[in-house]
Amino acid sequence: MNAVGIKTFTAKLADTNLGLFELGTTKSREELARAPSTNDQLEKARWLKVLEGDRARMLFMQPFTANLSYQLELRPVLDSRLSTAATDGRSIFFSIEFLSCLSESDRLFVFAHEIWHAVAGHFIRRYQRDPRLWNLAADHEVNSILSKDGFGMPFDAVYFKEYDGHSAERVYNALVDKTIQPFVDQFQFDDHDPSAGLKSRDKGKGEPEVIDPDFNPVFGDTNLAREWTERLVQVHQQMKNHGTLAKGLSHLIDRFLTPQVPWNQVLRKFMRNSYAGEQRDWKKCSRRHLHRGLWLPGLRGGAIKVVVAVDTSGSTSRVWGKFIAEVVELLGEFDRCELTLIECDVEITRIRHFHSWDDLSDLNQKGIKGGGGTDLRPPFKHADLDRPDALIYLTDGFGEVMQDAPGYPVLWVLTKDGQAPANWGEVVPLEYE
Repeated sequence: MNAVGIKTFTAKLADTNLGLFELGTTKSREELARAPSTNDQLEKARWLKVLEGDRARMLFMQPFTANLSYQLELRPVLDSRLSTAATDGRSIFFSIEFLSCLSESDRLFVFAHEIWHAVAGHFIRRYQRDPRLWNLAADHEVNSILSKDGFGMPFDAVYFKEYDGHSAERVYNALVDKTIQPFVDQFQFDDHDPSAGLKSRDKGKGEPEVIDPDFNPVFGDTNLAREWTERLVQVHQQMKNHGTLAKGLSHLIDRFLTPQVPWNQVLRKFMRNSYAGEQRDWKKCSRRHLHRGLWLPGLRGGAIKVVVAVDTSGSTSRVWGKFIAEVVELLGEFDRCELTLIECDVEITRIRHFHSWDDLSDLNQKGIKGGGGTDLRPPFKHADLDRPDALIYLTDGFGEVMQDAPGYPVLWVLTKDGQAPANWGEVVPLEYE
């Protein structure tokens, strides 16, 4: 595409008569509506061959993304309800008018862009978020991935450099908070909700000029997310085995493959799995549910011994209360508990021991000490002196750590924008939505 970018395609369409409807008549839109003609069908067939050729070229240039595309049906369409491109996770729909205005490189980018919208399940992940801001965030997430897979990004594509590699949810929050502002000339070259265009036919606005039966997106398939995860795992493993995975893609793919569940649920499961001796006892209630007026069985047996390490750099101070409150509440489900709280920056700044649930009640009020640099190793050295059932580490992940895992379960609870510091242990982002 020329220097003015993808956005100019709309102006080109305005100056082009593609024979889609009769001009200069007094007929209503309903009367002018029609299905694609014989010539239109031939044009669709020609563009399907072009797109199949694009996929074949992509297989040599960007094999990871190209392999994912084989789960999608390619559908070039002539339909007045679709101005650019769209996907429902099963098919990619391309407006032929739009394709005719793109260069080969930009066409490949749009193709790959739709593939990753399907992989990421953006149409499922939106929930009740503002559609305009969510669409910008989703486009950024996809475009960030494509840049790491070697695709040339059109200069007017949606992309926020300071949030490169971040999830759509994180970017959406930044847009809501106005931490980042979209540029006026950023162009969204696909339709994120094509079903809305289909429904518009029933709202008294008149029929579109051309209705293509091949433009029939379907949403609501509950199996689709699972199928895409399976496909992503399969292709990821193939690329790793052959050593053809593009540099910079691995950690983004790992994020998609990480179960996206609330962090406190991961924490609960981790603590229960770490304590092999748990048994339910109806004679002992779970303190966690007393405030709700519920008498539920607690956990009895030997004491659970937990080390909680806190990276006292600035990233943890804001979430400390939220984190420790959940840990304390979970420990209340056990008959007895031993908690060692280690606060550390480049070295351990304080160690506190708690030997009963009641001792924990004022833990949050005392806050944490420390600051400065980060070394994640000292708490593990201390824990090795008296092996715990589990170690939970609140950190942003930026610090030195041992190469080998210790002989007990470890859960890394990461703060905002944190990264896993090691290739061992479970990882959960604290502020995951």
